[in-house]
Amino acid sequence: MMIPIVAIISFLLLVVIIRKFTNDERMALIEKGGDANIFNRKTNAYPNLRYGLLLGGAGLGLFIGGLLANARLIEEEAAYFSMLFLFGGLGLFFSYFLEKREEKKDK
Repeated sequence: MMIPIVAIISFLLLVVIIRKFTNDERMALIEKGGDANIFNRKTNAYPNLRYGLLLGGAGLGLFIGGLLANARLIEEEAAYFSMLFLFGGLGLFFSYFLEKREEKKDK
């Protein structure tokens, strides 16, 4: 009974502490005359592209894994998991290069 309550309180306390230290860091940077814009950087300008290519690669990986499992070239579990991660990773790799190309076009 106490474990969920303690877990929720601990999580909320952790969030508050992280926010406090982030605010203190920003205030110290501003007091020293630094530029606070380093905290406002864009991390992912094209999230739909990234997720679309990840899920498309994962779907292709499952399809290829199914083909390999049915052909009995690789064991079923190994075929599905290896192709899922391989093609999902290739989708993320491809999205990285597309995002970099779009950033160069924007500049």
